[in-house]
Amino acid sequence: MQLKKAIIHLIDKEQGQGPRIDKSSSTLNIDDNTKDLVERLNEAFKKDEKVLKTEFVEEKNVFQSTVEVFSKDKSVEKFMDFAEASLIRMADLMTGNNFATGGYFVFMEYEYRNVNYLGVFMVRDSEEIIFKKSDSNNYTVNTTTIVDTSKLAMAARVNLSLYSNNETRYLHYTKRQQHQSDYFIDWIEADLAEKSVDDTKALLRIFNSLGPNELPFKPNSEERYGSEEFRNRLYDHINSSGRLVRVKDLSRTFWDDEDFLVNRAEAEEIDINGEFQAALRILKQLKKYEIKSGKIKVSFSKADKEDARVRPGNRNQIIIESQELRVKFDELE
Repeated sequence: MQLKKAIIHLIDKEQGQGPRIDKSSSTLNIDDNTKDLVERLNEAFKKDEKVLKTEFVEEKNVFQSTVEVFSKDKSVEKFMDFAEASLIRMADLMTGNNFATGGYFVFMEYEYRNVNYLGVFMVRDSEEIIFKKSDSNNYTVNTTTIVDTSKLAMAARVNLSLYSNNETRYLHYTKRQQHQSDYFIDWIEADLAEKSVDDTKALLRIFNSLGPNELPFKPNSEERYGSEEFRNRLYDHINSSGRLVRVKDLSRTFWDDEDFLVNRAEAEEIDINGEFQAALRILKQLKKYEIKSGKIKVSFSKADKEDARVRPGNRNQIIIESQELRVKFDELE
């Protein structure tokens, strides 16, 4: 990971009160401490089960406009303009929300896995207990103020590579409680359009990328699932939960590693939300593919396709290689 720029601002606000802005005058020096901060914040974001991926709404406001300017001119000046203008906009939105509370806003540009991100992470401080040995050689109880970087109050990041190339799902953000989410979504100008079809297709692409030695082990066994067996098991598991997919839960259930699928998605450069409602039409492809035109319908498994029992022929042909089907066809009147 490479940290390029970072600055911290504060909005001081308690519930029912107005916000007070306390800005930094310059960007942070890039040293081991700031690098460690960015790594912790990015790791917390990556582990969040409710990160959603979408695009900006069509009508531009402060956040989107300053991101656009920075994407074309990545100078320190434009970075600070983005951070300050966004902070003021957030304070304005908080003014009209009695439930909103402030915190530290860490704005940063960084590179992670060869992808350039522009991010803002909101964290809050808390008073914690510490033990300290006194001059009398006894331990005493004191308090100190810390910032818990493992618990993000709110966070968003823009994949600048996707954004600059006019691709989709470049805006990633954490989903929180409704009273928090509304003004935060307004702030980052997130499009809330339904993504269930895209997410279900992405999930299948992740599973299709797995080799035989990457499939999970069967319960209480040292034997791995076969491809078709696992796809059927997965289909039944997702259906049993009302088709609500929680990616980290799937990873924990089948691989005993909540980050397995998230890491695989990143490695394959596949964008997928951490939680979504699976689209049944797409999900059924775990059990079988089905294509139809007019009165002709063909159903087949992924194994049939991989073993070329069903394959494209010349021009408008689809070849089905099956002795049983040929016999049945010849028996037709």
